[in-house]
Amino acid sequence: MKKQTIDNQIGEIKFKERLIEKQIEGKDSIKDEYDAEGINGILKNRMDETLSDMKLLKKNGIPLSPYLEIGAERCQRAMIMENDMGESGAGADLAFHILKTGDHYKKVFGKKKIPMRICCDAYNLPFRTGSVPFIYTYQTLHHFPEPDPIIEEIYRVLSPGGNFFIGEEPYRQVLHFNLYKSDKMYSNKSLKKKNIIKKIMEKFFAEKLCNETDFNIIENHDISLHDWRKSLEMFSRRNIDLLSLKINSELYHPKSYAKYFASYLLGGSISGTCGKDGENTRGIKAIQEALICPECRPRKGIETALKKEKNLLSCPACRRKFPVTDGILFLFEKHKMMELYPEIEKKIKK
Repeated sequence: MKKQTIDNQIGEIKFKERLIEKQIEGKDSIKDEYDAEGINGILKNRMDETLSDMKLLKKNGIPLSPYLEIGAERCQRAMIMENDMGESGAGADLAFHILKTGDHYKKVFGKKKIPMRICCDAYNLPFRTGSVPFIYTYQTLHHFPEPDPIIEEIYRVLSPGGNFFIGEEPYRQVLHFNLYKSDKMYSNKSLKKKNIIKKIMEKFFAEKLCNETDFNIIENHDISLHDWRKSLEMFSRRNIDLLSLKINSELYHPKSYAKYFASYLLGGSISGTCGKDGENTRGIKAIQEALICPECRPRKGIETALKKEKNLLSCPACRRKFPVTDGILFLFEKHKMMELYPEIEKKIKK
């Protein structure tokens, strides 16, 4: 299986640092991206969507606590969980600086609570096997060459009987030809109102461009419906919807094969819930109970619970220390920490 390279991960961290400079500090650090007003509007829409999704899941009897969000970024969705839904859990992301902005956006959106924030690698989630009853992610899995390793980690961490919600992930548009390059996705020119002819031309013939790829971030919009089905097959319960333009269909057992075929050709996004078989007899009450050492599990095959020591956590087995900086807990293997955050890793030894 293909995985993100260290260059992909460093690029993601640098890109999100630039976003913060533009969207919070007001610097013109990156062209063709939303400014503060623009991103605040986008985040508000995402928060409203999350509230609607989670209310529906709760109505359908799906327990939402303790939760884990992967790809939490600014923690705007997790703040909906904490404040509007009354749930508790953690937001996890690779990029420290974007997690840190949760404090800023908490004030922007008038929220009282913020989730536990964990800076970690989705390929090595620092959570006990079979421990977390609800995991969700939005618009995240397509930033990996293949979603399978991340979904396998999610399945491992998910408790028996638990649920995984996948939101707004793109799938391949079969009827598409890269005949010319479009304007960058969030440029002023791209966001201007266009006539119907130009929209159709771009939908079928233009190569989509965005700033992320300039920073070596993966934008994988070529995951086929077949690949998504295969990636999610490990779950015993799968209820995944396809949204293509205004056509709705289902990834598994579609009611209308005509709608499914149209969705297949036109591309779109998938959203829905997958469930893990079994019964959760060892439920956790708080997400902190699920934390384990990210060094011991891949290297020694043991899942060691972490102990709290002042402003850090430590592993009683390998003696590794994990710092909390600006309210963010770092849980990486030592070599990954040295590659991504050497300045913080060096401080641990002092």
